Amino acid sequence: MIRPGPEAAVSATARKHRDSGGLRMRSILRLFALPAIGWVAATGAVPCSAAAEPPRFSVPSPAEGPLVLVVYGDTRFTEREGVVNAVARRALVEKISSETPAAIFIGGDLVYQGHDPADYRTFQSETSAWSAAHIPVFPALGNHEFAGCPPEDPQECLENWWNTFADPPLRPHRWYSVAIGSSLLALVLDSDSPLKSGSEQRAWFEAQIEGTPDAVKFILIVLHYPPVRDPLFPRARDEREVARYLARHAKLLRARVLVVGSHVHNYERYLKDGVNYLVSGGGGAKPVPAPRMFGEKSHLRTAVNFHYLRLTLSSDRLAVSMVRYDAAKADPADAWSEPDRFEIRAN
Repeated sequence: MIRPGPEAAVSATARKHRDSGGLRMRSILRLFALPAIGWVAATGAVPCSAAAEPPRFSVPSPAEGPLVLVVYGDTRFTEREGVVNAVARRALVEKISSETPAAIFIGGDLVYQGHDPADYRTFQSETSAWSAAHIPVFPALGNHEFAGCPPEDPQECLENWWNTFADPPLRPHRWYSVAIGSSLLALVLDSDSPLKSGSEQRAWFEAQIEGTPDAVKFILIVLHYPPVRDPLFPRARDEREVARYLARHAKLLRARVLVVGSHVHNYERYLKDGVNYLVSGGGGAKPVPAPRMFGEKSHLRTAVNFHYLRLTLSSDRLAVSMVRYDAAKADPADAWSEPDRFEIRAN
């Protein structure tokens, strides 16, 4: 369990409001100081409403300058050999530290074996610089978070995940939201849970989208299985339901939407129905070639793309850069590049 430093300061407020469709948003937990890895708060902090309602956490805007976020996935923290490029994984962690981001979102497969607490200890050890810099980490569940547990009983794996990111308590939740300043709302989904219409997670997801405050200019959706990716890769569960919903509703929103999935160990970018969809699975897991067909926008020519995404939020735009690490470069100074960049402008 990760414990906060004595300087931790957390305030929690509950607020209620209705959107145009009469949907109510509750359980809004504001987290103004995050002193260690995860959504760390003072001991005893609790969500503002019943445990059945997923929480909302808040990350404040910096006093001056743009706000920087990092998003990526498929890090596979483990001491096992042959399943991850540990050199690339550690290089990415170190480079991310130098960005001093306001928050880090990891889109699943944080570890290799979710049933093994040792993998989570590797995560904590290798990212100690993030903890020292008080950078909050917001993870999504991926398929490897459940590796080693029987599908009918994932509790042991979930306990390891919840215990690693323990305060304020996320248990028993598997999805949640994060307010980044006043202009960006992040929805962290569990694509291993149902997302079809009528499911619990889908009802929550629609309520968050339809109840988005007017001040929010951008919505970031983070999940493991990418809703839009090269069609040569098979679908996993219900992730396509996210794209179907956004195809009908995104153009009616005040906010612009960016969706980031992982799972495919590469980088891809698509624009569909006015929504930018990214695949960011270059956190260290064994690379998977990307055919880059069917409307892929980056047109990268490199097959191996260890990387993370830097999101820079200013008043009216969200700038996205793919920060790539070339593990084959002998000189570390030559290993870094930004081969794909684009901007999303507020409506």
